[in-house]
Amino acid sequence: MLCIDIDEASAEKTAAECGERSSSRSLGGLGGHEAHRLNVADRAEVDALAAAVVETHGALTILVNNAGVGMTGPYSEMTSEDWSFVRSINLDGVINCCSAFTPPMLAAHRGHVVNISSGLGFTPTARESAYGTTKAAVLHLSQCLRADWAAQGVGVTAICPGFIDTPIAASTRFAGGREDPTQRERLVRGFKKGHPPDMVGKAVVTAIAGNRAVVPVGVESVIGWYAHRLLPISVQQALDRLSGRR
Repeated sequence: MLCIDIDEASAEKTAAECGERSSSRSLGGLGGHEAHRLNVADRAEVDALAAAVVETHGALTILVNNAGVGMTGPYSEMTSEDWSFVRSINLDGVINCCSAFTPPMLAAHRGHVVNISSGLGFTPTARESAYGTTKAAVLHLSQCLRADWAAQGVGVTAICPGFIDTPIAASTRFAGGREDPTQRERLVRGFKKGHPPDMVGKAVVTAIAGNRAVVPVGVESVIGWYAHRLLPISVQQALDRLSGRR
């Protein structure tokens, strides 16, 4: 398993934990776990690592695009730098990794790509226009790639988590750099009450095994998914407006 992160220490920690779990389940013979530092927003870095991986290991069997950043605040306060930042990781990072790592998979006619979208990719809110836009794009891209690559034996899944207990709330950027300590504290507290990260991991494994197209994770994401598909637009818009009230 290859664990990749812009924070090399985090990648190494994840690789070590994967190694420990493999050993505890007597799976050590399946191969080692490597850690690599990578900025997914840098296409040259992504291409270089992909070439090195293919040379050493051959085509990947599974690619999980999980890198992401948070952005919150009114659209009117968003700067061009804010948009560039969130797009470069949440969307361009997925595009870069898919472009760099999948050609050998397609040539081998096997493999599966998992792109982490979000429940906000189909549930609009008043303060997450940038984040939701990038995640909606990842969802749509995943469905397009799935249609494109099916004949070549490569599956594609979009995982759409709801509130998951991860550190993303602590590092979420505020539009225009307008840090709001009270809102930050509220975000962190809210995410602490979220679902455990293992729920997403299990969803990824199940999605690959079943070659599923879209998997909402968490009851709020499941409700949002079916509401998006079944409710009249007027009702959806009324619910969306509620997200902007304080």
